[in-house]
Amino acid sequence: MKPVIAVLSLLLAACSAPQPSDLTPAPGISAVGPAPAAPGSAAMGKRASGDAAPPLQVFRVFGNEPFWNARVEGDKLTYSTPDDPAGLVLQGRRRAIPGGVEIAGSHGGRPFVLTVIEDECSDGMSGNNYPLAARFRFGDIDFGGCGEAAK
Repeated sequence: MKPVIAVLSLLLAACSAPQPSDLTPAPGISAVGPAPAAPGSAAMGKRASGDAAPPLQVFRVFGNEPFWNARVEGDKLTYSTPDDPAGLVLQGRRRAIPGGVEIAGSHGGRPFVLTVIEDECSDGMSGNNYPLAARFRFGDIDFGGCGEAAK
């Protein structure tokens, strides 16, 4: 088990995953400040029964240019694109980070890291604002986007 943790740590370091303060949107995505949350609201998505604080349990993240999305449930995410609407199920390890959650692992020898924080985000195309900002690195490809509670 220890070699797996060491390899995962090296992969995470090699990916240079953004820290929450470095979470800047990709072209076409604009973060416009912290999302206001009503007292007692679950702004970061659905939570497990009895879970009153982050990390998120069920939410979706998405972006454009290129179009991509991921549905997250616990430590599993389903990553899809218009070319692969069924998507890939990626199983990772999740950890709470300041203001959000990070899920990391590998699939088919390709490391992935999804970082999601509470931060108001506009997708740049529709003009809609969302309560989450996301960065997703899969292999050597970086994606930026927004997110919201799963529907």
